[in-house]
Amino acid sequence: MKSYMLIPAVFLSLTAINALADAYSCQKITGQLSQLTPDSACHILSAQSNHFPDSTFVPNACFSGKLTATLGNNSSISGTSYSGLTNNSSDQLTAVSSIELYNGKVALGKIYTKDIVVIDPKTNNFGEILTMVGGSNTFNGGHGELEIVGNALYQAVNFTGIICIEKE
Repeated sequence: MKSYMLIPAVFLSLTAINALADAYSCQKITGQLSQLTPDSACHILSAQSNHFPDSTFVPNACFSGKLTATLGNNSSISGTSYSGLTNNSSDQLTAVSSIELYNGKVALGKIYTKDIVVIDPKTNNFGEILTMVGGSNTFNGGHGELEIVGNALYQAVNFTGIICIEKE
């Protein structure tokens, strides 16, 4: 899939999020992810059977990183991201992630995402779109997307997005 084809897909996804907003409470998230480091234990594999059964992992291509963020207007959260590169039938670079989030020492839950690397053809800048495909605890039944600006394999990166959880 070419990068320019991603724009309609993101627009359609955001439209779908808005259509479901009445049943969900949606909050903006902004933050920073540290430079990713190799994860020799490949923690992401523990989520494969429940959250990524259709994903084929690239051997020895697992990573982890720490993040800090603001959820909503002023809720400071932190966490750890575990990711693994995946094989697919296209030329697009893909991955999956499991992101553990905390508010202080209180575990909020995990967000599970399928990830697509995007390269701007005009500038060759890297980015990544993470689409939420599942969650636990607070994020169970939720949906949303995160956008990373930059390449976290080489530097700390900023991210923004929307996370929606079911209203009680």
